[in-house]
Amino acid sequence: MSQDFWKDLAHFDNFDESFNANYYVPFDEQWHLFVADIQGSTQAIKEGRYKDVNLIGALSIVAVLNACKEVKIPFVFGGDGACILVPPSHFNITKEALLSTKARAQENFNLHLRIGAIKVKSLYAQNICLNVAKHKVSKDYFQALFQGGGMSEADALIKRDSTYQFEGSSSHYQADFSGLECRWQDIPSSKEETISLLIFAKKANTYKEVLSYINEHLGRQPQRHPIQVPTLKLSFSPVKLYHEANAKHKGFKKLTYLFKILLLNYLGYVMMKFNLNTQEGEWGEYKKQVTLTTDAEKFDDMLRMTCSVSKKKRESLQGYLHKAHEEGKLCYGIHITDRALMTCLVFERMGAQVHFIDAADGGYAMAAVGLKEQLKTFNA
Repeated sequence: MSQDFWKDLAHFDNFDESFNANYYVPFDEQWHLFVADIQGSTQAIKEGRYKDVNLIGALSIVAVLNACKEVKIPFVFGGDGACILVPPSHFNITKEALLSTKARAQENFNLHLRIGAIKVKSLYAQNICLNVAKHKVSKDYFQALFQGGGMSEADALIKRDSTYQFEGSSSHYQADFSGLECRWQDIPSSKEETISLLIFAKKANTYKEVLSYINEHLGRQPQRHPIQVPTLKLSFSPVKLYHEANAKHKGFKKLTYLFKILLLNYLGYVMMKFNLNTQEGEWGEYKKQVTLTTDAEKFDDMLRMTCSVSKKKRESLQGYLHKAHEEGKLCYGIHITDRALMTCLVFERMGAQVHFIDAADGGYAMAAVGLKEQLKTFNA
């Protein structure tokens, strides 16, 4: 075991294998699990601030990735927060980066970002397992998957026990938020609706059954994907582009940066429209690159999916899930809208990047409200 634990972990290619225990191994006990989540996120979303909530969750991840450039680290984006694992050699710098992010969230967005951490070894001492698998989404993005209950239990432990939390702010460290981008319009459903879906089950076979149903009735992943090349359009709205400027800068620099990214979007539009070639690659292929490096479907002790569906098929899916819930097989939460939003981490324009996908108007955070209500009796 070493700081290369995640880098050296074997991977699999097919998301359908996400519930196969043979691909999961116990996480290195010397690493630390950090949790960042926005307190009061549900109320902020109800006030129409869902984009800010998503952005700060992504901001937490990019701050840590930039602080830990020498190592490969896994993370999970949850819509209103993130979970990130780092080796002991990078514990202090990660703490500083997240405290700096916490300060930015408070100063620029008036949102409180709760930060906490626990050593994986401490989880094991409390009989909390943390099993991880590595899913190759594309050559440019490897996704961390978690099974066995450890991620959700650790997340709850850190949130409820203040001894694991960090208060205050970093007095000397300024987080590096480079790579964060928020430059696309909300993406309309290629069908009728875009949904964010959360499903929790106690048995792996239940997840397999659910995914089999979804594959058959909603179409396989390329067909239900919420992001399609024809629906991707760059934004030229200063109001919407301001979210990125507000996340990255303070004071007057926000305005100069806003002007810069507005010009970059016009340039990007021309380059993609005319398929221009640069040292970075063929710009006519960039939208395809984006669709191949998304996290629209993932598994971290529950199945998380954002899909494009017809109203009729969504209603059938809800009927199927309701029946399964009544039978005591699972709990679920669903959020329904007509479009997706995308927050991006781009480190190489035609290479390393990940695009976080959520349904607009609240996505996973709002789906979690219904899920939590069902879980009250499911775990009784």
